[in-house]
Amino acid sequence: MATRVEIVAYDPGWPQRYRESERELRRILGALAIAVDHIGSTAVPGMAAKAIIDIDVTVKSLADVAAASALLVEAGYQARGNRYDDDVWAFLLQDVEPKLRVYLCPPDNETHRRRLLFRDHLRSHEDNASAYAALKARLADAHRYDGDRYTTEKSSFVNAIVDREDRMTGDQCAMAQATVTCEIRYRLKPGRLADFEAYAQTWMTLIERHGGTHHGYFIPREKPAGVGTSFPGVGEDGAGDIAVALFTFADEVAYLRYRSDVAADPDGIAANALYADDPPFVSYERVFLQPLARGR
Repeated sequence: MATRVEIVAYDPGWPQRYRESERELRRILGALAIAVDHIGSTAVPGMAAKAIIDIDVTVKSLADVAAASALLVEAGYQARGNRYDDDVWAFLLQDVEPKLRVYLCPPDNETHRRRLLFRDHLRSHEDNASAYAALKARLADAHRYDGDRYTTEKSSFVNAIVDREDRMTGDQCAMAQATVTCEIRYRLKPGRLADFEAYAQTWMTLIERHGGTHHGYFIPREKPAGVGTSFPGVGEDGAGDIAVALFTFADEVAYLRYRSDVAADPDGIAANALYADDPPFVSYERVFLQPLARGR
């Protein structure tokens, strides 16, 4: 039977439970363990999470994983394997409350490094921690008995933050602020321009409410008289039923946070529900853009 994905309120006792577990793990593993770290959402003060204390244990070398694994199994941990081919081995201590999930990692492991980077970012960025908590709650509700889907659909948010932190750590702060500009091109339904304009007004408000800059919606108009194309035989006038929206977010994290927040915004939900069965457009295309640097 599939295990329910259940998010619970933050428990102030989780840090103490981690400290107790750290002492016990160091006792079990002895000199094999060179570092023990509290990871995951229970390591972020105030964050709702699954009631499982996640712990990364760094061992002296990859060759020591086998011996450390045997010691954990002897101590009652269930071996859960290396699911992602990343040299990280998972173990679960199930008959305790909260459960303990321990990962054995060799030194300089990339998965472990990224986990610590994400944890530390959430600890110091309350806005992104809140957005992540809201995303988890929504995914847990949508995929109550599909833990793999729940985890996978969080990955874009996690990766965007970790990748930005990596760029900043590498002294490339300008890259971290690279904007996300999105163009959406709609093919309108005949006689529905007024409906489309009402829809557009709502989304201009929502995007700016959630941190973006909306450059406006552009709707069809007649072309000026006598205007030809610049490249006859190659260019031609396009269809007269196209509308375009253009908006920008400061970076990928801001864009992903908007996507998360607007999905829970009552105005966004109402706008989508109003036209769910009969939108004022036949189709749309979305394109992500970046500015072309000017030549010197």
